[in-house]
Amino acid sequence: MSVEDKRKLTEKQLAVLESEMQKHKKSVGVAYLLWFFFGSLGIHKFYLGNTKTGLLYLILGIFGWVSIFTGGGFALLNGSSTGGFFAILGTICLAVLGILLLIDLFTIPSQIQKSYQDAENEIISHLLSMSESEEHSSQ
Repeated sequence: MSVEDKRKLTEKQLAVLESEMQKHKKSVGVAYLLWFFFGSLGIHKFYLGNTKTGLLYLILGIFGWVSIFTGGGFALLNGSSTGGFFAILGTICLAVLGILLLIDLFTIPSQIQKSYQDAENEIISHLLSMSESEEHSSQ
């Protein structure tokens, strides 16, 4: 959405927009704290509103750690290669997760800005469509 669409809003709609945007504000500091302490669980992604990516991080993290611990332990107890396979698979999952977390380290501020902008565009679009439907119903 552009600035032009924002200019189409009435004063009342601008007040509604401002009120709604207060609900969508995210803190960079909080996002980095969540990234630091709970990054392998994707909690910072859920905080930023990226549910699908958060689920991916959660699955990679849980599967990676469980595979390493159970696979490695299984290999030691049985002496089989099956456990080693799971340990390697878990390591790969955690390596991919580590790369994604490293990318997040440098992109969290831009992710917050994009999330805020997307929310603002959605609200403006909704407000404009509501005003258009009110105009059509009054005619």
